[in-house]
Amino acid sequence: MDISPPLPRPQLDWAWFLDLDGTLLDMAPTPHAVTVPEGLVPTLSALRSAAHGALAVVSGRSVQQVRDLLEPLRPAAAGLHGLELVTPDGLRHGTKKPLPPIGNLRRMLQESVGQFPGVELENKGPTLAIHYRQAPRFEPALRRIIEAAAARNRGFEVIEGKMVFEFRPSGIDKGMAIREFMAIAPFAGRKPMFAGDDRTDEDAFKTVVEMGGIAIRVGEEGPTAAQWSVESPAALRLWLAEAAEMLKRRV
Repeated sequence: MDISPPLPRPQLDWAWFLDLDGTLLDMAPTPHAVTVPEGLVPTLSALRSAAHGALAVVSGRSVQQVRDLLEPLRPAAAGLHGLELVTPDGLRHGTKKPLPPIGNLRRMLQESVGQFPGVELENKGPTLAIHYRQAPRFEPALRRIIEAAAARNRGFEVIEGKMVFEFRPSGIDKGMAIREFMAIAPFAGRKPMFAGDDRTDEDAFKTVVEMGGIAIRVGEEGPTAAQWSVESPAALRLWLAEAAEMLKRRV
């Protein structure tokens, strides 16, 4: 990884946008096996208070999964890479774009992926994820299947994360979700910051940089639009906890 400057000093005028898996939470063998470290929810609650409510989780998970994992925080959230949006007042919004039919793609992947032990097809409704963390040896074969499925199902794009391929409707990304949040209270007029961990977060990195904000990548190597990096979710959680304490004293 390129040498990164020390993480910036948190400010009271930031709007906090945070990815979940691989960023706030350590990666697990399957999406269902993640654990929420003690102290994380109080840290996020303190940051939200210091920012007068301007904190949202931006994730590939559904909003309901995000909120279940972070109970009792119930944060504002963008789920499914921005297909779902819940604002701080609890109002739920969906994308205004027409979504491509996913039934044929789902059936094709169920038939193909089922032959690989340890590979999991996660059905998220309008998106689908193929996890192979428990069977990395199948990555070349899975890539061929994914490419063939993408060619036969227009209207979707494939994004790669850490040991995962995900199909999502074209034209939807986390950067768009952040722009939607930044147009409403209490985010409007603040400086956006976003922390994420892999290629699915690059759209959000680019967006916050274009908006004059702060982009932090967690633990991933290779080119990135983020200006800062930190080695692990544990290191990010420590920085967030220190930020929460510092900002609480300044409020």
